Amino acid sequence: MLQSAAFEIEGTVLCLYVLLAVQMKIVSYSNCSELHTLEEAWNCLAKKGLSFVPSFSELRSAVEPETSKFQILVAIDNSQIIAIACFIYLDTAKKYQLGGRVLFSLPVRMVTLFGPCILGEPSEGVIQELFHTIFKNGDFDVITLGHIFVDTPIYKAASSLRGRIVWRGGRKERVWWLIRLPNSIEKYLEQMRETTRLHIIRDCKKFDRQTPEFRLLTRPEDIDIFLRDAEKISQQTYQWNLGYGIRNDHETRQHLMRLAKNGDLRCYLSYLKEKPVAFGWGELAHQRFYFRQTAFDPGYRKLSPGTALIVKIINDLIQNTDCRLFDFQHGGNDGYKSRLATIGISCADIQLASMYRPYSLLIAVLEQMLHSAKNLMALIVERGPLKGRLRAALRRSGVGTF
Repeated sequence: MLQSAAFEIEGTVLCLYVLLAVQMKIVSYSNCSELHTLEEAWNCLAKKGLSFVPSFSELRSAVEPETSKFQILVAIDNSQIIAIACFIYLDTAKKYQLGGRVLFSLPVRMVTLFGPCILGEPSEGVIQELFHTIFKNGDFDVITLGHIFVDTPIYKAASSLRGRIVWRGGRKERVWWLIRLPNSIEKYLEQMRETTRLHIIRDCKKFDRQTPEFRLLTRPEDIDIFLRDAEKISQQTYQWNLGYGIRNDHETRQHLMRLAKNGDLRCYLSYLKEKPVAFGWGELAHQRFYFRQTAFDPGYRKLSPGTALIVKIINDLIQNTDCRLFDFQHGGNDGYKSRLATIGISCADIQLASMYRPYSLLIAVLEQMLHSAKNLMALIVERGPLKGRLRAALRRSGVGTF
């Protein structure tokens, strides 16, 4: 009797698992005319979790061009949408670099995870089903997920896929820096260690004594002013000659214009005696501010214009928006992001491919070989007898300066 009852219980549990599997399904969208049916679910799921999620308007702008090929996968459980992931297909070239120099490049059919994020808070099993679907339906060489938080369901799902190669696009893990915004700038500062808090307050007071002017620009008609003055600041930085910084060009203008028209853009400038000395900008969507870019004129370094501007930005978001999370993106452990952030999460740039495709395997092996060479170079620079000379040589080549 007991054995019979045990079999009945096991059978019931098995039936429940089968029922759950039947109820959960993955629906694919690849036509722009179908997008409007997902807008409400996109906006609802975007507020879950810590990852920044671009606005639905940004999703449209990414997939609506005639040359765009995409696949939006929607996980539905009990008639409820529980997860959304958008994958965009690109024909591109993958560059293999060493010491800041491009050694060679290979043509790659790449799929990128838009965002990069999977909306909602899906389980590891649901995310694996999304990956299985994209691998089954797609003809490509590599999937690039972007920087993913370590020890999260998406990271675990990617790491445990069978028949797939999983590797990191960078040499090592990085830290993603965030701020949970309280209801006042004072409470934000209270979250800091005392020494850090005192340094930030001192830097802000030092800059404020110069009676700076701060400007917030959010409208399409503000874009030309922002790009003109932000580029002037960028041109004064060492990053400019390395190809970094904001540029007053058509592509950047169109991007900012689109964000402004959608109400997602927030640009900030600070001036001393009408001269622009610092800028920062980002996009605000789903109660999260994604901090895109910042720079200050190095001639004013002693006045700490960069720190002062970022604190002004944080205060503006607290007082004048519904923002709940400030997203710095990833960075090192010794920069302004680590100093001003209140949350640090390990992240890694994850890439996937099928181990049964020889070309995909070649791409992965080459990248891992280069990572090993870079690790060896870093070890020599940090610990070798020629540390000082090698660092100086690398800086002249634009390596190791960030």
